[in-house]
Amino acid sequence: MQQLKLSIIFILILTGCAKITLQQERFTLNSAPNWEMYGGNLARTNSYPGAITLPLKLKWHHNASAAIGKTMVVKDGIIFFNTMDGRIYAYNIETGEKIGHIKTGYHATNIVQDSVLFFARRYGDNTLFKYNLNLGKTEWKFNTGDVASEPLILDKGIVVTALYKHIDYYDLNSGEEIWKFETDDQIRSSPASDGNTIVFGCDNGFIYAINKVSGEIKWEYKTAGSVQATPSIKDGIVYAGSCDQNFYAINLQTGKLEWKFKTKGQIVQSAAVNDWIVIFGSTDSQLYCLDRSSGEQIWTFEANSVISTSPLICGNKIFIGSLDHFYYALDVETGVELWKFETKGRIRTEPVIWGNYFIGASEDDDLYVFESKVED
Repeated sequence: MQQLKLSIIFILILTGCAKITLQQERFTLNSAPNWEMYGGNLARTNSYPGAITLPLKLKWHHNASAAIGKTMVVKDGIIFFNTMDGRIYAYNIETGEKIGHIKTGYHATNIVQDSVLFFARRYGDNTLFKYNLNLGKTEWKFNTGDVASEPLILDKGIVVTALYKHIDYYDLNSGEEIWKFETDDQIRSSPASDGNTIVFGCDNGFIYAINKVSGEIKWEYKTAGSVQATPSIKDGIVYAGSCDQNFYAINLQTGKLEWKFKTKGQIVQSAAVNDWIVIFGSTDSQLYCLDRSSGEQIWTFEANSVISTSPLICGNKIFIGSLDHFYYALDVETGVELWKFETKGRIRTEPVIWGNYFIGASEDDDLYVFESKVED
């Protein structure tokens, strides 16, 4: 992959008394696809284009101020991650040098697009923020209710699900609410979309499909348990697990069940999906690989504890994290273990790949960055 010299200036500014570091550095980076949001894309397929070789070598690690949150994003060689004590950090993925941090006050989830950082907070008077990283300016902030999910940027708007029993669509530029859809129970599931329809789960056991333009319901599908997992969408099929121990494949246009698969535990993490398989973990410590069309089991992998992250597909490998303190790399076709790394704490942070870098974190407050060669 062609190497580029990029000059990147990041200014991270948050209102209040937070002190901000401004740095200008020259990085040697490749033109790798970015990972700007949870799940990697609108459809939350948890699939990174390209491939990465094994074994992975630990390049650097950083001990943060607290446990690192569920989601990390990477934009042009800069890692953004949040911590449970209410901070968002930015680090140079190549050197491990800190670029800056901001104080959010409470744990937050974040998404980056172009030179703008959006984040949603679990608590506070204002819970959805837009920051311009180039101007160092807070462009808007609003109270959208307590948010325990990941925002979704869709066209010129941002979609947020809230524990206050509603899903909202806001204008990216002004922050103005475009529409709101209310449910009768809390929402922990993050929204996913094919670009036209927005899909999410709810604690009332329903999976909902909403029209992007109007915010009106298109269909709802009832499961027998809370749906906390974020759906994934591929080729007109919605894939989502439920706390009723079943994994569902639902037609995106009609809301009709295509198939379902029974596990021995609750399913609270999103799936990874490619052209032929769908992979997901369960609290029964099993990782399941199913044929995407039929729902037939292809293989399973058993960790020593709960599969606590979404899987990440990259080429012919699948990466997962577990509460047993390990990140694993498996062969996509067979489920055979290819590599693993033990951290000092339980793992709840989604694995991320950017170019030839693999990034993980654990509850020991450490961020881990591994390096390998990108396969041709």
